[in-house]
Amino acid sequence: MLLRMDEYPYHQFTETFAGVVGSDPMWNDGHYVCGADQAGTVGFTSNVRLYANNDVLDGFVCLRHGGRQYNIRVSRRLRSDMDHLGAGPLRIEIVEPLDTVRLVLEPGDHGFAMDVLAHTTGVPYMGPIEVKRLDGRLLSERATYEISGELEGWVEVGGERVTLERSTAAMFRNHSWGNQPGRGGPRLYGVPTPSRRVPGVRHWVLFHMPDHNGFFFEDPNGRAASGKGAILTADGVVPVVRAEQDVVFHEGGRRVQSGTFRLTDVDGVVRDYSFTDLGWVYCQGGGYFGGFDDGLGQGVFRGEYHQEHEVWDVTHPTLIRDVATGREFEFAHDWAENFVLVRSGEATGLAHYECVVIREPGN
Repeated sequence: MLLRMDEYPYHQFTETFAGVVGSDPMWNDGHYVCGADQAGTVGFTSNVRLYANNDVLDGFVCLRHGGRQYNIRVSRRLRSDMDHLGAGPLRIEIVEPLDTVRLVLEPGDHGFAMDVLAHTTGVPYMGPIEVKRLDGRLLSERATYEISGELEGWVEVGGERVTLERSTAAMFRNHSWGNQPGRGGPRLYGVPTPSRRVPGVRHWVLFHMPDHNGFFFEDPNGRAASGKGAILTADGVVPVVRAEQDVVFHEGGRRVQSGTFRLTDVDGVVRDYSFTDLGWVYCQGGGYFGGFDDGLGQGVFRGEYHQEHEVWDVTHPTLIRDVATGREFEFAHDWAENFVLVRSGEATGLAHYECVVIREPGN
């Protein structure tokens, strides 16, 4: 099977770009794109991801607006239309590689729509290739690069059209590929593996300021990417050697409310930032943690095309209410993506601030 990419001389083995090297159903490749505006009017997360061995493409958009989270999850059979990076109303277009991507969600019964361009400012950051083995078993293998920048376009939701301008809206995205647990369907027959989560506070932060971007990542489990960070400018990458945080939580201790962080780079330059919360998005609305209606999570074949959606009231820091049914619930985990307004000196920017309190099982 030929793809348009097969015209380019980048093949690494004797197959077309439709071919896969291994047979692992966890193998996946996709783009995570999110953004927000400084007024806190909207914030969204999204994903379009291919599972080549499962012959599946799925994706989602989770949009926060007016204290509500609007979710849409889509899935389709991947072949024979592998060139199209989308399903149903959702698609992503690579306008200029590593520079500009377009995210489109067409209107429909899901109740919201968007058309935005994500512009890179500063250079991308390629993280370490992460490989995890247990007694020789290959549990995961993943490559990721991180990008921040400016956002422009529009979002329509709740009868309102919100215009996003590059001067006051920011995007944060990454592209990852590899074998990754939690995707591609449940593992039914292998010996169970120990929990990957070590109690503590996990920070994954991407931020955009007028004259630079940056990120830092800390995970109590000591992942290869943990302890890494960088200042990203138009001239290059400046590694961060130390990240310090002081975080205040909303009631319940699970959602970030405000705080500060200090980054020290390899040249000894210290940068101080403060931030305040603009609202959070639960990526479980996009299918994480078994979030599809069937409970099987992302990367599972659900037919030639499948779509589901709902709206949640997320005004409370931990309690969620399904708007259609009135059902109230909380997630057992603390995972959510906060968008925060960032200040450093006289400059104002935005950040995607994932701060997760990982607790002992049962707590």
